[in-house]
Amino acid sequence: MSPSFLAIDGEKILAVVVWIVFVFWVIYTLVAAYHWLRYGHHSVIAVPAIIVHIVVSLTIAAYAVSGFK
Repeated sequence: MSPSFLAIDGEKILAVVVWIVFVFWVIYTLVAAYHWLRYGHHSVIAVPAIIVHIVVSLTIAAYAVSGFK
């Protein structure tokens, strides 16, 4: 086998890693938001904190993938 046959594209690996991180982030966010709303619903900071978490996280994720072709 030639070395070019075994070559792995770095961009594709990075894209897969980013998707795995994104899926983990979505699951984590849903679980955290559920628990915070379920058990901390009397807190006035719960909803704004969840919104800030989602906005900041999506901004970071958009910045991270903005260099993809």
